[in-house]
Amino acid sequence: MRLRPAFTTLDRYLLKQVAGTFVSVFAIVISLMIFEHFPRLLDVVSLSGRKTYVVVQSMMALLPEYAGLGLLFGLYLAIALTVRRLSLRGELDIVQASGISTYRWMRFPAVLTIVIAGLMLWNQGWLMPAGERRLSELGQRLEGGQFGYDLKAGEFTDLGRGITLRFADVDPGTGELRGVFFHTAHTTFTASRGRLGFNFTNHVLIDLEQGRALNGSNGQSLSFNAFRFDSGEHVGDKDKPVDITERRKGMRLPALLSSDDSGDFALACSRLLWPAFTLMVPFLAAALGKPMRRSSSALGLMSGIVLLVMFTRSTSFVAATGSGHPGLVALAIAAIWMAVVSVIVWGERRWGEGHIDQWLVKGTRRVGLGRLRGSLRRRVVSFG
Repeated sequence: MRLRPAFTTLDRYLLKQVAGTFVSVFAIVISLMIFEHFPRLLDVVSLSGRKTYVVVQSMMALLPEYAGLGLLFGLYLAIALTVRRLSLRGELDIVQASGISTYRWMRFPAVLTIVIAGLMLWNQGWLMPAGERRLSELGQRLEGGQFGYDLKAGEFTDLGRGITLRFADVDPGTGELRGVFFHTAHTTFTASRGRLGFNFTNHVLIDLEQGRALNGSNGQSLSFNAFRFDSGEHVGDKDKPVDITERRKGMRLPALLSSDDSGDFALACSRLLWPAFTLMVPFLAAALGKPMRRSSSALGLMSGIVLLVMFTRSTSFVAATGSGHPGLVALAIAAIWMAVVSVIVWGERRWGEGHIDQWLVKGTRRVGLGRLRGSLRRRVVSFG
C-alpha cells in the first residue's frame, strides 16, 4: 500500500507564498506603528536624562499591542494576496480543474490560522497586560523624575504651555531640585525642593515642597508644605488616585474572567473576540481575494481591510460596555461578524468570484455617472 505524502508540492508552494507575505505584512504593520508613535515619544522624553532607555523600553512595552494588529492584518493580507496572485495567474483554475477542492488547498492556510489564533490569545491575554504593566511602571518613574533631567542649573527653561522653570542645583543623593522657581501663565511658585516629571500624555508634572505661590491676577500669596502641579489637570493634591483603566489593562485574562467587576469582564470579552475573529479571517480572505473574471480590480480586497478596521472598533465598544451584560454584547458582535463573513462566502458561490468587486464597481460607476450628469446639466443651464 502506497502512503500519500503529508506535504505535497502544492502545499509547500502555498505555504511559501502565504508565510512570505505574512512576514512581510507583519513587519510593515509593526514598523508603521512604531514610526507613528516614535516622534511623540521623543517629544515626551526630550528633557529626560535617559532618553534612549525610556524610548526603547516604551517601544518594547508597546510591541504586543502592535503585534495584535500585525497578526490580524498580516493573516488576512497573506491569504488574500496569495489567492489573488493564484487567480490572476490562472493557477487557481488549474488547481480546481485538477479536482482539488477549496478545502484541500486551503489546508495549510487553515493550519496557519489556528496557530495565529493561539498566538493572538496569548498576546491578548498575557503579553499585552505585561506590556501595559511595564509601560505604567515607566510612566510612574518618568513622572517621579527618576530618570534625571537634561537641564542646566541656574538657567530659565521653557517647558512649553507658558511654563518656565529655574532651579539652583540638584541634590545628588535624592535627585530633587533645590531652590525652585516655577512660573505658569497665572501663578508663580517658589519652593525649597521639588521634583520634575512628565507623563506619556506630555503633561508637565512637578511636586513642590516648602514654598509659596503668588497669583498674578489678584496678587494673592499663600504658603504650602506640599503642592502638585499637572499642566493637564492642574491638580493640587500630591496623592494621585490609581486609574482603574490602567489597572484593568495590566490584568491577565484569567484574572479578568474571574473578577466580579463587570468592567473587568467586559475587557476580557473584548480580548477574546480577537482570536475568535481570527478564525473567520481565512474565509473572508479567500472570498475577497479573488477578483472578477478578466479583471484585476482590488476593491474586494480593500473592502476586507475596511471590515477589519471596523472589527477593531467593535472590540473597543465591548470593552467600554462596563455595566449590563458584556458577555451577551460580545456574543452578539461575534454573531454579527460571523453572519457578515458567511454572507460574503455565500455570495461568492451564488454570484461567482469577485461579486463584491462587481457591486462596488457598479456603485462607483452609478455615482460617477450621476455626478457627470449633474455637472453637464448645470453647465447647460449656465450656458443658456
